[in-house]
Amino acid sequence: MVLKSTDYCDILKEARIHSEDIMPAIELIKVKELDREEIRFVYYKENKDGKINLVPRPLDLEPNVLLKLLELAFEREIFDDQFKGALKNFL
Repeated sequence: MVLKSTDYCDILKEARIHSEDIMPAIELIKVKELDREEIRFVYYKENKDGKINLVPRPLDLEPNVLLKLLELAFEREIFDDQFKGALKNFL
């Protein structure tokens, strides 16, 4: 299921929270040109007209906000079992 489609990618799954004036997100995307799935860390901002726009800048978060976002990403099954197993072994 595609949540949103752009020229660049299809957003397949998303974990997004509100943190101060931004909406950080972790997304499972399918990059069209490469025909592969990738994990994207991004953030969105609401403009003065109420439209939500992707901000093409690095995502900087406080550790506690990152932890909340990661928790939601795991709940939304953005990461596959292979990644979760590798992460568990790493930790």
